[in-house]
Amino acid sequence: MLSKELILKQMNTAYCGKNLIYLDETDSTNEYAKKIAATSESGTLVVADCQKKGKGRLGRNWNSPAGTCIYMSLILKERIEPHKSPMVTLIAAMAVFDAVREKLSDVKIKWPNDIVVGGKKITGILTEMKSDSQETEYIVPGIGINVNNEEFAPEIAANATSMKIEAGRDFDRSILIANVMKYFEKYYDEFLKTGDLSFIKEIYNDNLVNRNNEVEIISGEDSYRAAALGIDDSGALIVRKKDTGEIHTVVSGEVSVRGVYGYV
Repeated sequence: MLSKELILKQMNTAYCGKNLIYLDETDSTNEYAKKIAATSESGTLVVADCQKKGKGRLGRNWNSPAGTCIYMSLILKERIEPHKSPMVTLIAAMAVFDAVREKLSDVKIKWPNDIVVGGKKITGILTEMKSDSQETEYIVPGIGINVNNEEFAPEIAANATSMKIEAGRDFDRSILIANVMKYFEKYYDEFLKTGDLSFIKEIYNDNLVNRNNEVEIISGEDSYRAAALGIDDSGALIVRKKDTGEIHTVVSGEVSVRGVYGYV
């Protein structure tokens, strides 16, 4: 069961999630948030029990059944330089990581924004924004978490899991939503002070699931293999190319990173 009252009862933040819009069903919480962003205050949170047209990175669909998962989008209206907006995605990933790690073990991060448990994906994050050439008008990080799913469609079952599958019990989604907002607000406030991700780089890299492992970097029709070394202060992934030994940085939104022998 999920409701506005239950979520607000758990919320312990200064502004993230305090203005809450709860929907039984919507096409996409990101699309809804973008429609109301111009007239909403920063920190407004849109939560839905069901999405009919959920989406992930690179145009992928996000499976969105009712009554089991968390689907939420946060409206942020602090003015930042557009090239820094991808950092908000990694902040959201760290917030989910902390909230899920309170409940489960073997929780890791797959760059840039997937949270994995036992080597399988449990979270999807999609950040969208509107800006001019100088600063953002709004940023909307959308977060989907597999919470009480008992099974997945065959085409994604090999790479997807849920908190319930991993722990063998149900979880209170309202508590998880509130905890993600608590951690997000903490990291976002620090980001607004520093302007980069130097303050979370160490813990992010310590929990990067394929750090120092060989991965495949895919950009359009091109791909190459490299060792994933960790993120820099901007959240870009530092890699060492297998064939030349050269050090490169790759930017989220431009490439996909896959494990050589599977999802991670």
